[in-house]
Amino acid sequence: MIRRVLVSCLAVALLGCSGGDDDVPEASVRPSLVPTTSLAGDDAGGAGSTTDVPATDPATTTSTSLTPAPGADLPSAPPGQEETPPPTTTPGPLPRPSVRLSPFGPFETPVDIASRPLDTRIFVIEQAGRVRAVDDVSDELVLDISDLVTFEGERGLLGLAFHPDLDVAYVDYVDTAGNTVIAEYELDPVTAVFDPQSARIVMTIEQPYANHNGGDLDFGPDGQLYVSTGDGGSADDPERRALDLSSPLGKLLRIDPLGTADTPFSVPSGNPFADVAGADPTIWAFGLRNPWRISFDAVTGDLWIADVGQGTWEEVNLATAVDGRQAGRGANFGWSAYEGLARFNEDQPADGAALDGTRAPLVPPVVVYPHENGDCSVSGGAVYRGERFTDLRGWYVAGDFCSGRMFAVDTTSVGTDEPARVVEVGSLPGLAAVSPGPDGELYAVSTNGTVARLDPA
Repeated sequence: MIRRVLVSCLAVALLGCSGGDDDVPEASVRPSLVPTTSLAGDDAGGAGSTTDVPATDPATTTSTSLTPAPGADLPSAPPGQEETPPPTTTPGPLPRPSVRLSPFGPFETPVDIASRPLDTRIFVIEQAGRVRAVDDVSDELVLDISDLVTFEGERGLLGLAFHPDLDVAYVDYVDTAGNTVIAEYELDPVTAVFDPQSARIVMTIEQPYANHNGGDLDFGPDGQLYVSTGDGGSADDPERRALDLSSPLGKLLRIDPLGTADTPFSVPSGNPFADVAGADPTIWAFGLRNPWRISFDAVTGDLWIADVGQGTWEEVNLATAVDGRQAGRGANFGWSAYEGLARFNEDQPADGAALDGTRAPLVPPVVVYPHENGDCSVSGGAVYRGERFTDLRGWYVAGDFCSGRMFAVDTTSVGTDEPARVVEVGSLPGLAAVSPGPDGELYAVSTNGTVARLDPA
């Protein structure tokens, strides 16, 4: 039966936690925000310090347009790949949500949840290498690959995505050799139990260090699989991989995981660098440090990325589905030329160019916050599009692993002339993710063992 051990609701008051450093598992964070930096009081407001960034620096703009920089030679999407942006939400500002958390558990170091089409259960991802299907009456172990997984620090089973049309699922884990593996499993069509004999390796990515593995998987509105990868680890992007188009590290990859008779996966039409000499053809976007959690807005198709910072700034990135382009196509999110809005590695190009000179749009973060008051590692994050919680609809909810603080971004305030509107909505120590369930409701996941649904207070 469902593990309803933690039954008390967590109030909106936030609990401060001690900060961390680069060795802290970066599946968690707690934010103070710039452009909306101060979270004191009712709404977070006011501009944070950007004194480290020249006023003329392209990263200071609040625009989220994916229009290429002047002189860009980013390839266009092929015919048939253009998308008409779906309708946006009603004009803001949105009503401020009042949130309570309804927790259940315990689980063993959960890091996220996933949903399967036409299945009402929540699939809880445990970092040690297990997946549990949970509802009000059952708790079933559907996958156990703990013997294949290195479970320590930022390593383990990190991501899960169910195919939108087929009885197969994909997992992202760090194997016993320390490398990232994307694997496919066939499912029992009724129980969704994974068939261990069907395991097929789709992709293996060599990891030079133990941290910054990214690890999220998400099928986009286009039906393709998106894979988030960290910059390889250590600190400061030592080999400068994030802006290197020849490396899959520090990227968002886009693949068709079903593959062909000759290849374990294929490169979908429209990948921006598929025809760029020397580039990894699977790259969709780049310039990321450790994109722990990504999500697509179910209504607009916009892409949200919570990218864990180095030692000073955390950031939330947004790529909008505009100009007939799929969200994030060819986008450069700036690391390690920038950490947040601040210049970081001076030897990295500041004008939006990748290291090989290929021009690409530089997309600055829509929210950044400093390592203060226990914040140290951002955990994404999804836009609420459910039906039960009217006042939360249209808010992007995320938080910080180290402090446990949860915050919400009014999506109607992003891309305007004013700073994005950010409010605090709760606290969950060890916050690893905020993700939608099968009914569109949001669930917060804590590595301390709890999954909690966001309900109206």
